[in-house]
Amino acid sequence: MFVYAHTVPINYFLLGGWTITQASMVGVIVASFNVEVVIQALLLTAVVVTGLFVYTLQSKRDFRKYHALLFTLLCIFLVGTCVQIILMSPMFNFMMSLFGAALFSVYLVFDIDMIMNHYSEEDYILACITIYLDIINLFIELLKILNEINRH
Repeated sequence: MFVYAHTVPINYFLLGGWTITQASMVGVIVASFNVEVVIQALLLTAVVVTGLFVYTLQSKRDFRKYHALLFTLLCIFLVGTCVQIILMSPMFNFMMSLFGAALFSVYLVFDIDMIMNHYSEEDYILACITIYLDIINLFIELLKILNEINRH
């Protein structure tokens, strides 16, 4: 995908295929949750994304300096997710979901800032993928959090 990011029209076809694949995977995930929880997660995701977008638009801060920290936190999140597969602890899963939601929220701010201030106009495919991944990952983490809250 990244190899052909600037090659028209291949990049459009690859983005379309990638989007269909992602939509299918998210559909499978969402199908295992209660409809009410999915709607709550969808609305909460929309509110969070809108709020973070407005915050990033008005912020004068350069978020590039947090790139290494965000990558480190992402690695910790991935290791924690692997540990969760072994432990299968509901409490640890809930804590990882909270951490993931916070992490992907910050990544969303970082990526919006990168798009607005640092990406070139030719990077629209990469920009689309980064924002899409941030929002989908945030949605999935919020879905897990709300599912756990509604279960108790």
